[in-house]
Amino acid sequence: MVCGAALLLLCGAGCAPADGPLPPGAAEARQEVRNGTPATEDAAVVGIAVGGVVGCTGVVIRPRVVVTAAHCLVGHPDTVLVGPSAAEGVHVDVARAWPSPDYRAGAADHDIGLLLLREPLDVAPVPVRARPLTDGDAGRSVRIVGFGREDPAERGDARRMQGTAVLGELGALTFSLTPSPSSACSGDSGGPVLGAGGGGEVLLGVISRGDEACAERASAVRVDAHLGGFLDPLLAAIEQRGGQAGEPCVEPVNCASGLCVSPDDAPSFSYCSRACGGPADCPASMRCEGGASGASQCRYARPSPGAIGAPCDRDDACERGMCARFEGEESPTCSALCFPDDPEPCPHGGVCSPAAGAARVHGCRYEAPAPPAAAGGCAAVRPPQGARAGWLALVEVGAFVLGLHALRRRTAARRARRARPSSRAW
Repeated sequence: MVCGAALLLLCGAGCAPADGPLPPGAAEARQEVRNGTPATEDAAVVGIAVGGVVGCTGVVIRPRVVVTAAHCLVGHPDTVLVGPSAAEGVHVDVARAWPSPDYRAGAADHDIGLLLLREPLDVAPVPVRARPLTDGDAGRSVRIVGFGREDPAERGDARRMQGTAVLGELGALTFSLTPSPSSACSGDSGGPVLGAGGGGEVLLGVISRGDEACAERASAVRVDAHLGGFLDPLLAAIEQRGGQAGEPCVEPVNCASGLCVSPDDAPSFSYCSRACGGPADCPASMRCEGGASGASQCRYARPSPGAIGAPCDRDDACERGMCARFEGEESPTCSALCFPDDPEPCPHGGVCSPAAGAARVHGCRYEAPAPPAAAGGCAAVRPPQGARAGWLALVEVGAFVLGLHALRRRTAARRARRARPSSRAW
């Protein structure tokens, strides 16, 4: 798929304009790359697929972990394509997905996310560049790889392609790419920007968006700028072993007991548990209660950490991205942005109420369940804030990135309907 020296390398299905509104019904457009050659040796570059159809690209940085663009997660990808093309590759199931908690629809600044696969891949992961990029890196030649299609109207099998570009203007969170002669286009979103380092190639960034014709410019997200705040903490949570009851987890292997609980009121703030026969078998901040299987487990009383009503000290400690204080409350609690005029302002629980100290901002205020009517029953009691200090400290280490951050996505969606994006996501 060679278009000529003036065109781009990797191109996918339907190059969307970089400037101007998204087409009706398209929350994020996918783009490709042109003017390249088959990337037969890049086994770590995979296609991100929904229902078997590849719409984005990603790169393996751990045997089970793939980095891609955050906007590629909007469609809830269920598999990744491993192989040089759809005809020659196999699909591996996705277990979990996390966009950067700072991602805003229509912007490139934090357009980065992670996928956790259900099984490890037998490919050599691409090392991530740890040393920050500097202005001296501008002008260096880089290699880009992706599963985009060269012709936007083409509907054939996706193929992995490669080409070269020049690293242009360097921003705090992103950098630009200039065709030399190749650049990214639809379907290449999330694909790697690779540069020499440490005796081989290292991952410098992931492709985010570019111009309508896929011929003049593209933007990529800097990986080095997202290590400490997003990638490293999440990787540490994924790779944790031997976690004790109450500590955050991603999957059962993270816990010494093999039991990772996803509470109903905060399903993305999972924590390790263990079997118990009574209160003495659990940490002081937890209690022994029946689990889904009927066996008793150490559980947090509702509201669970991160759930609406749980103690918090920042937005990232809450599953729905809002830590707020309400009138009559001494300390802030987790909430969710709400709008009183909505038919169902708080679908996840609570009552839509004005937040203290924030003009015209409303949040879902926790309502404790009514005590049981029957005599002798035990009402659920919310433990004091200090009882969960240990869990919240662990959140600070990295588990906060596991939140859904519905506040941010909803706010961004509303803003996107009122403003035209400066560039088009691929």
